[in-house]
Amino acid sequence: MKEIKYDYIIKLTFYLYILTVLSLMLFSINVSDINVPKEIMGIAIDKVVHFLIFFPYPFLLYVSFKRKFKANVSFFLWVIIPLSGIFFAVATEFLQSLNPDRSFELSDMAANVSAIVSASVISSIFHYFHVWSRRLQ
Repeated sequence: MKEIKYDYIIKLTFYLYILTVLSLMLFSINVSDINVPKEIMGIAIDKVVHFLIFFPYPFLLYVSFKRKFKANVSFFLWVIIPLSGIFFAVATEFLQSLNPDRSFELSDMAANVSAIVSASVISSIFHYFHVWSRRLQ
């Protein structure tokens, strides 16, 4: 019973994350009153924000659905997570173009995709270290 409740909470977190990202991409946020630097270590702040917004996607998808793909976890880690994440990142960037106050930028899409790819690799490494540490015990 406890596992089912935990599984439900994790999946709910993933779906709320998706809704939050879609909301952030579709609605305009006036940040002119917020005093933030234009760059962090030479990288435009909006690219950093795009990267940070999409970075959790692979981790949340992995934790939410790893049991469902237990039989074929490599396919899940190396194909489904990155491709679905890249599709989500590209789709949200196109959705921004529907809002007259937002714009489509290839550099934003590159930040989104780089977050998905890097977090997918980290998720895969985490999974394999976790699996091998249990096998060695």
